[in-house]
Order: sequence, then structure tokens, then C-alpha cells
Amino acid sequence: MKVLKRVEEENYLEVEIKGEDHTVGNLLRTLLLEDPSVRYAGYRVDHPLVGNLVVAVRTDGSKSPIQAIVEALEKAEARVKEFKEAFMKAERG
Repeated sequence: MKVLKRVEEENYLEVEIKGEDHTVGNLLRTLLLEDPSVRYAGYRVDHPLVGNLVVAVRTDGSKSPIQAIVEALEKAEARVKEFKEAFMKAERG
């Protein structure tokens, strides 16, 4: 996975994530929108055969878009861990 900054302005960031699609885009967008400091979060896949995801984030200035993305990724990691633990518990009976 390769991540490239496309646009970086005050309170706004666009990054391209090579080789990813709607799965990562929708997860990241959803988690970003749970953050009250995020004014806008969206994504697009420029072409389905290329598989490059572009994520855009605008914050209210109380935190940077990079900080908002990092926190969203940490939240995703915690939720995956929680799901894994619940799954393993259910599997054991």
C-alpha cells in the first residue's frame, strides 16, 4: 500500500491510497464522520480498474486532517480487535 498527499491546505487534506477501493474508503469516511471536528470526509475511486482511492478530509481547525485520519485509523484498529475477540469467544461456545 502506498499513500501519497495530493492536496494539503489549512484544515484540508486529500490523499491517494494506491491499490485500495470502496472497502477502505467507506470505512475511513464513516469513522472520520464520527469525529465532531470533521466538517467533511469523502472518497472517490477515480477508475475501478486502476484501484486508486482518493480520500478528502476537512476539519474545523481544532485538529489537523492528518490527526483526524490517524484517530480514525486507531478507532478502526480497536473495532477490529473488539470484533475478533467477540468472534473468538463465540467460536469457543
